[in-house]
Amino acid sequence: MLRSRVVYRTPIFGVRAEDLRSPATGHRHTFYFLDAPDWINVIPIDERGRVVMIRQHRYGSRLLELEIPGGAVNPGERDPLNAAKRELLEETGYAARRWVRLGFVHPNPAFHRNKCHVFLAVGARRVAKQNLDHGEEIEVASVALSSIPRLLSSGRIAHALIVAAFHRLHGRRKRLKHLLPRNAFRGW
Repeated sequence: MLRSRVVYRTPIFGVRAEDLRSPATGHRHTFYFLDAPDWINVIPIDERGRVVMIRQHRYGSRLLELEIPGGAVNPGERDPLNAAKRELLEETGYAARRWVRLGFVHPNPAFHRNKCHVFLAVGARRVAKQNLDHGEEIEVASVALSSIPRLLSSGRIAHALIVAAFHRLHGRRKRLKHLLPRNAFRGW
């Protein structure tokens, strides 16, 4: 890196300009990156094999999106699992008896350097009221795990990071089926 500078900062991300030299040609280029903390997504599944999902209006898409709980890893949360537990509780009022790391994805490696960590929360149950951030309006919804493939293919679930989270779950479904109610993955 030849030079790095913050060119803009907002409460949720910053824009950084970096002058870099191409490893192939040696030419100097300026690239722009969004500085953001790591994110998490949680696929909470209750004792009946239903996914605890959320509906919330997203101002970017201007749509009511069907999603799973998620959010940013806060400063001081060294383990993304702590953020996952916090976000699940805040957004839904649910906690889970068992947690499984499903991996992570790079949201957009062209100009993001953060990761989105994906967790499966097994045995999700309501333990508290929602504790939403200012500006969050979230409705909790229960969806059969077996209906997720249809919701994905129809575009009803369209948030890219949510699609990626369910893809991670799909890839591990055979190794995880013993944790879930019988036939939870029917249709997968």
